[in-house]
Amino acid sequence: MVNKSEDSQHLSFDVVIVGGGPSGLCTAIRLAQRAKEEKSELSICVIEKGAQVGAHIISGCILNPEGLDNILSEWRNQPGPIKTRVKKDRFYWLTNSSALRLPVPPQIRNREAYIVSLSKVCVWLGQVAEQLGVSVIPGYVAEKALFNDHGEIIGVRTGDMGRQKNGKPGPQFQPGVAIYCKQLVLAEGCKGSLTESLIDQYNLRETCQPQNYAIGLKEVWQVKNSTYDDGLSIHTTGWPLDNKTYGGGFIYHYEGKIALGIVIGLDYEVANLDAHGELQRMKTHPFIERMLDNGKCIAYGSRALNEGGFQAIPQLTLPGAMIVGCAAGFLNVAQLKGTHNAMKSGILAADAIIDTLQKKGDLGVTRCIAYQDKFEQSTMYRELKRVRNIRPGFYTGRIRGLLNAAFETATYGLAPWTLSLERDESKLKPIAGQPKQHYPKPDGKRFFSKTDSVRLTGTNHTEDQPCHLIIKDPSRVIPINYKIYGGPEQYYCPANVYEYVKTDHKLALQINAQNCIHCKTCAIKDPGNNIEWVPPQGGEGPRYSET
Repeated sequence: MVNKSEDSQHLSFDVVIVGGGPSGLCTAIRLAQRAKEEKSELSICVIEKGAQVGAHIISGCILNPEGLDNILSEWRNQPGPIKTRVKKDRFYWLTNSSALRLPVPPQIRNREAYIVSLSKVCVWLGQVAEQLGVSVIPGYVAEKALFNDHGEIIGVRTGDMGRQKNGKPGPQFQPGVAIYCKQLVLAEGCKGSLTESLIDQYNLRETCQPQNYAIGLKEVWQVKNSTYDDGLSIHTTGWPLDNKTYGGGFIYHYEGKIALGIVIGLDYEVANLDAHGELQRMKTHPFIERMLDNGKCIAYGSRALNEGGFQAIPQLTLPGAMIVGCAAGFLNVAQLKGTHNAMKSGILAADAIIDTLQKKGDLGVTRCIAYQDKFEQSTMYRELKRVRNIRPGFYTGRIRGLLNAAFETATYGLAPWTLSLERDESKLKPIAGQPKQHYPKPDGKRFFSKTDSVRLTGTNHTEDQPCHLIIKDPSRVIPINYKIYGGPEQYYCPANVYEYVKTDHKLALQINAQNCIHCKTCAIKDPGNNIEWVPPQGGEGPRYSET
């Protein structure tokens, strides 16, 4: 419970949006536009934990512009970061040495879509929001929610800055600031810390299934060779992943660059599968290798993403707040796209807030159920429902998964059943009997160590601060994680954060938190759910610009 009079330093807005990604910024832009149309005073604030808007944003990304068209209809006629329209789609089944071209599945035919850096798109959207009068505040973490005496959310408190490892204030200490609002919009993205805590507190997943996740890794290469084909979009299935591991690759040609990446479902069984290693191995394929000739890797990044879809979406409203974008999980796994739905969810949320304001005359603190209703009546809802059985269909392997996907596509998802989702970490098998993985040796030119790759992210954390990666029960680490599963965190982490080292002749888990690029995979895949990821100081982490 909070008494505003006790906060000597605080800010107040009508609407506070946590997260400067596509959903949060589209919420802000739509709110500002609608408020201007209605000639109403509405103060709007976006809080972004990255050092600047776009710093923590990474995606494939092929952008379906449906969401943008709803709020910025003239964007095609204005300068901006969206330049390369998809001209060709290709789909390949890879073996370790060949690439079999297959018909492009209808869901990933990218008519009217654009290849973009989503980081740059968010920088641009942030500028648009500011021009409309939105206060955009980067470099601050929304650490916890503030409540009134009735248990309603009335704002957030930002995290302290300048605490030392022992938790005590250092010489540069700055206490967190209370930011009050009448409506809080949670737009933190996949596995958002504040969002997840509130989902648990209000039991918003009571009627839905467990979320499924994947890890996506991406390199951006500057290239100049005869294979470059501007506007070419390639998706792959098969190698380097085995038949039981869900995932695939993507290769996008745009603006003299190639975005090369792999997405791996976190329901995989192989305890020593190294996500970063799989991306390096992918580059040994003759089909891909020639595209990178005479090229230079200029960026790297990784992020967990929601894949559960329709049956994993929690309730979207709670007293004083609502959830938008990937914080809720609107990715269409069949289309391999979620940004358009993230944007559209922000627009729906903004319209619900304005409609509530018009009806009540004052926004107040309310459970904005109009947003839930708008979502359930939207094209998003129908789109996600049609593909609800595709992701769980791959639990039985790639071939059966592809056959099930073909059936669901042919029947428009009208099957009367809904397949169940299972928790990702429960799928991991003990290390005993599993073969050793072999990945390319780093050369610093084509193939990289995790340390080499991390340097390309620009990530930075002050070392003298409390560790933001918390082992809940240290007594489990060696007997369970290491002895049974072989220490999977040293493999699934794409940034060399977790290492097993010998100290005083004893094995121990060393956490290199300064390497963390905020993918949040450790908070998902750890067997026993024993790792908690909490935000470090505001402004820290990766500084993406090309992703």
